[in-house]
Amino acid sequence: MKIIITEEQFNRFNRSSGALQNGIIKYLNLLFSEGERTFSTKNNNLGSLSENWCIDGKNHFMINYYFEDGKFNVGKLIVSMTIVDQIRNIFSIKKSYALHVIEEWYEDVMVPKFEELVDEKGLSIDEILISTNIDSPCKPKFVRPDDLTDDEMIDYIVANTLFKRQDVIRQLEGGRDLDVMYADILYRDK
Repeated sequence: MKIIITEEQFNRFNRSSGALQNGIIKYLNLLFSEGERTFSTKNNNLGSLSENWCIDGKNHFMINYYFEDGKFNVGKLIVSMTIVDQIRNIFSIKKSYALHVIEEWYEDVMVPKFEELVDEKGLSIDEILISTNIDSPCKPKFVRPDDLTDDEMIDYIVANTLFKRQDVIRQLEGGRDLDVMYADILYRDK
């Protein structure tokens, strides 16, 4: 007895094959090899950690690691709809499967590298979301000019926020990085 299946039926049956998953993983590895990671530490992100991936000049991945009472609570991965659509179109798969592979790959490959980078343990991805709003242009990397003093940076922060000088100094004494704080305000206005 011969069993004849159509190409469409075969593709449905074969969707979650190891070869397909490996193809998506190779695509993600290639995509991230050309990307640039920026991140903020707990001192610069209200007690949480976050990372952004800039790929082809746009933010396509945002990851937030939330802490409660100093202990890791939940990790959220926000993926650009553009990337999800690229993967869906290249591999002819459903959005849910694309998200599943992205989440598993990110947790297995990228989270351990981030843990080393920020000296944390036990981070994970607990939720994955799609956004059409994160495809914004990447912030340029801040390089502090040699002639820019700490006092000038603090004055700029005070002039462009609701912080008073003593508030800024208190944050700096608490471990917040002046360059990061200054760059956040400088690029927010652009």
